Amino acid sequence: MEKTLSLSIAILVIAVIALGIGVASYVKTPAETGVAITETGTGTQAAESEGPPYTGTSNGFVIKFENGKVFYLSGDTCLFSDMKWVMGDYYKPDVAFLPIGNVFTMDPRDAAFATTWINPKYVVPYHYKIFPFLTQTPDEFVRLVNERRTRGETRTEPIALEPGVEREIEGVKVTWLGHGSFFIVSPTGTGIIIDPWFTPNPETPAKFKDMSIFGKVDLLLITHGHLDHFDYDNMKKIIELYNPVILSQWEVMGFLQDKVPGKFMMMNKGGRITKGVIEKQGFTLNIPESIEITMVQAEHSSSGP
Repeated sequence: MEKTLSLSIAILVIAVIALGIGVASYVKTPAETGVAITETGTGTQAAESEGPPYTGTSNGFVIKFENGKVFYLSGDTCLFSDMKWVMGDYYKPDVAFLPIGNVFTMDPRDAAFATTWINPKYVVPYHYKIFPFLTQTPDEFVRLVNERRTRGETRTEPIALEPGVEREIEGVKVTWLGHGSFFIVSPTGTGIIIDPWFTPNPETPAKFKDMSIFGKVDLLLITHGHLDHFDYDNMKKIIELYNPVILSQWEVMGFLQDKVPGKFMMMNKGGRITKGVIEKQGFTLNIPESIEITMVQAEHSSSGP
C-alpha cells in the first residue's frame, strides 16, 4: 500500500513539473511577443508593436432622456439574446437604432426579427449602403418590420432617416449623418454625438463636415475601435470647439487618448453614467441630472488600425 502511494505521489510530482515546463514555454515575455507594457496618465495598457491593437469589444448605449424616453443604440452587432431579456424585458426602449447592412452586422431580416424581442415603439435602421457589398436601402427592412407588426409580433414602426435631415422622435431631435454616426439633441438641449466619422464618410452631407454646425456638443460617445466609426481629425475639431466629455470603453480610451486630447470618461458594459458620476471624475458638465447613459453589450469585433 505504501509503495503504491509513493509511486502515485511520484507520478503526480512529475506531471506537475511537466505542466510547469509546458506553461513556461507557452507564456512569453513582452520582448518575445512584441508587446510593450507602458504607463499612461490613467493606468497601464498594452501596446502592440505590430498588428492591430486590441480595443476591447463593441458596445451599445441605452440613453434615458430627461423626458423619460429611452433610446437604445445597439452599436455594430449581430442578433443576440440580450436583445430580448435585457432590452425587451428590462430597459424597454421607446426607440431602437439597429444596423441592417449585413456582412459586418445584422442584415434586414435579423434586424426586423430583433424588433419582436426589443419591441420598441419606433426603430431606426442604420449602418448600410456605405460599402458596395452592404444592403443599399432600408426598403426590405421596413417591409419586414411592417409585416411583423401586421401579424401582431411587434408594435414597432420603422423610421427610415435621410442623412442630414433632422427628425424629432419622442421629443428628441435625431440627425443621422450616414453609416454609424448620429447627432442627437435632448429635449432641453443636451448635444450628443455618436461615432464621429464625418469627413471620410460619403453619406455625411457637406455642411456637417464643418464641425461648427453642431453649436453645442456635451457628450461624445464611441461604440468601438473600428475606423469607420471615428475620425481623429473630426474628434480633435469637436474637442477644440466644444470640449465634450468622451464616453468609451477602457481599451478604446487607451487607444485614443494618445492620438486626441480630451476629457475621457472610462467606463465599461453595465456602467451607468450621469452628470453626478462625471463630476466625481473632476469634469464639469452642463446637462440635466436626470439624463442616464448606460453602456450595454454588443456582439462585434473592435480594433484599431
